[in-house]
Amino acid sequence: MKALKGKKGLTVLFAALFLLTISFGLYGCAKKLAPSKPAAQPAAPSTPAATAVPASKTPAKAAAGNTSAKPAVSKNLKAAAMKIINAQGCAGCHIINGKGGSIGPNLDKEGTKGHSIHWLEVQINTPKVHSPNTMMPNHDLNPSQLKTLAEYLESLK
Repeated sequence: MKALKGKKGLTVLFAALFLLTISFGLYGCAKKLAPSKPAAQPAAPSTPAATAVPASKTPAKAAAGNTSAKPAVSKNLKAAAMKIINAQGCAGCHIINGKGGSIGPNLDKEGTKGHSIHWLEVQINTPKVHSPNTMMPNHDLNPSQLKTLAEYLESLK
């Protein structure tokens, strides 16, 4: 009887290690790959001709694009996300935009934590994947709602 418990215990241990390895591989890689992309972009325009011409035009275009387009998208994204947040009762446990409960983590600066959109989607719909002892319930959102909410949370900086 003890031999079976020993084998069963080892099987459970190896299964848990396997799941941890898979989880780390799925969620850890996305988090590690994101910072390397911006580092590769500044290295690309190393030729003097390529840097001289766009350097004068790029800041003006970037400034114009960021000031006019981004706030409009942010307002729409925020409105859509807040509709989902209110419907799901997220503010009962989380502080969002300075208001809400304190049972769960404050989400006001969620975008600074370095989580990918995919990680946030998994956390919203199946939080026990990341933290088995969490009190957070599963939220069975449709893919569109899930993407909207994850993108909004990632934008909070």
